[in-house]
Amino acid sequence: MSNSLSSTITVAPDIFFPSSTSPSSPFSVLAKFGEYYSLIHGRIVFPLTIFGIITSIVTIVILNRKHFQTPTNLILQHIALFDLIVLISYNIFSFYFYILHTPKPFVGQSRFWPSFALFHSNVGLTAHSIALWLTCLLDIVRYFIVSQPNKSTLNSRKVMYLIWSCIIVICFLMIPNYLIWTVVKQPASIHYPDIYSLNSSVTVYWFSNATGKKLERVSFNISAIFLKILPVCILITFSLLLIHSIHSAQKLRQRLQQRSKKRRYSSSMGNFTRELRTTTMLVFITVFTVLVEAPQGLLFIASAVEKKFFLLYSLLGDILDLSSIASSFITFIMYCSMSQQFRLEMYHLILPQYCHRLFLSQNHMTNNCVTTKLLTKQNHNNQNRSVEEDKRSLSHSVNLKTQTYQNTKNNNYNYEDGKYDL
Repeated sequence: MSNSLSSTITVAPDIFFPSSTSPSSPFSVLAKFGEYYSLIHGRIVFPLTIFGIITSIVTIVILNRKHFQTPTNLILQHIALFDLIVLISYNIFSFYFYILHTPKPFVGQSRFWPSFALFHSNVGLTAHSIALWLTCLLDIVRYFIVSQPNKSTLNSRKVMYLIWSCIIVICFLMIPNYLIWTVVKQPASIHYPDIYSLNSSVTVYWFSNATGKKLERVSFNISAIFLKILPVCILITFSLLLIHSIHSAQKLRQRLQQRSKKRRYSSSMGNFTRELRTTTMLVFITVFTVLVEAPQGLLFIASAVEKKFFLLYSLLGDILDLSSIASSFITFIMYCSMSQQFRLEMYHLILPQYCHRLFLSQNHMTNNCVTTKLLTKQNHNNQNRSVEEDKRSLSHSVNLKTQTYQNTKNNNYNYEDGKYDL
C-alpha cells in the first residue's frame, strides 16, 4: 500500500531493469521468489483490500459519532480515511493487473490502464504518506495530553488545522513525483525481447521519465528524507516517550491505590484507567507502524547508496505492499480488542435491532452487579469510619473531582457531552 510505485515496478520490473539483464547472484533467489509470488499476490491481496475497505468504513462511521469526536479520535478518523483511499485504489489495481492481466499486464492495453497505474502510484504514495504523518501527529498530540494534562489546550478545531497542514505539506512535497513520469507508446521488443523480435510491430504503453534525471533525484531525496526517514524517527522517539509516560502513570496509579484504603472514587480511577488503556493502544499501533515502515525506509536509503538495493526494493515491493495493507485492518482489530466503547458502537452499527436489546440487557446486568458490589463494599467501609475521616474524605473528594474535571476538560473529555477517546 505504501509502496505503490514499487508495486508497479514489480508488476513490470523492466521499467527500471530490462528483461535482458539478469539479477546478480545474491538477488537471484529473491528474483525468483518475487516472480513466483507475483502470480499469487493479486489473489491474496484482493480479498484483504476488500476486508480493509470494510473495516476502514466502519472505523470512520464509528469515530464520526458525536460522543467520539475528540482530538485523538479525529486524527484516527482521518488516518482511516486515507487508508481507505489507498485500499480502494489498490483493490482496482490488483484486480486488473494481477488477476485479469498477468504476467504481462501492459501488453495489448490502451493508454487508460497504464495511466491508471501511474495515478494509483501517485495517489497511493500521497495518501499513505499523509496517513503516516498523521500517525506522527497522533503520537505527538497524545504525548502532550498525557505528559502535560494541566497545560494541554488542544481541541478538535486546532487538531483539524494541524491535520490540514499535514495534508497540504505532503501534497506540496509530492509535486516533483507527480511531474516525473508519463505514459508513452514504445515497441514491445524493448521490454520483452524474449517474446517479441526487433522487427515486431507490437507496441505497448509504458512509463517514461518526462523531466530528466535531476528532478528524479530531487524527488527521490524528498521521499527518502520526508516520507521515510523523518516520520519513522518521530514515531520511534514519541513511542519511547509514551511508553515512559505509561510507566510513570502506572506508578502513580499504584501510589493512589495504596493511599486510598477505601475505594470511594471509582469514577476517577475508571477514567484514569481508560486514559491509560487508550494510550497503550496507541503505542501498540505506533510500534506496529514502525515495524512496517522501518524496513521500507532502510531499503529506500540503501538504494540511494547502492543501485542494486533498488532492485531488491522493487523485488520485495509486493511483500511490502502486503504488510502495509495488513496494517490497516490489524489496527481495526486493536480497536476492537482494546476499546470497549468501540466494540459497543460496532455492535450497534452491525448487529440487527433485536440483538441490541439482548446485548444491552446483558451489559446492564453486568454493570448493575458490579455497581451493587461496589456499593455494598462502600457501605460496609462507611460503618467503620469515624466522623473525622468522613470530613477529610469529603474534602479530598471535592478537590480530587475538581482537579479531575479540569484535567479531562483540557483533554477534550467532557462528561456532560459524554465524549471519550477509544
